[in-house]
Amino acid sequence: MAALLNPTLLLAVLLAIGYASLFHLWTGRSLRDLFVYLAAAGVGVIVGQWIGGTIALDLLRIGQLHTIEVTVGAFLALLIVRTFEL
Repeated sequence: MAALLNPTLLLAVLLAIGYASLFHLWTGRSLRDLFVYLAAAGVGVIVGQWIGGTIALDLLRIGQLHTIEVTVGAFLALLIVRTFEL
């Protein structure tokens, strides 16, 4: 039986959930904030992975996941959402 979820994708999803949860603990006020932060962190992880693949910097890579770029992308997305949140 083939694996149902790619390990790289699983790690990216877990990082996005972890970053969003930590950010919500730090700044969140409601359950709606948590869902917004989850979406923002997910988009940030995707953009960070794309940038990491584009610049091909292999500094701290776990498998195919560019962890530094993913982390920076997620936190920038979370800060942008927090800044423009009403």
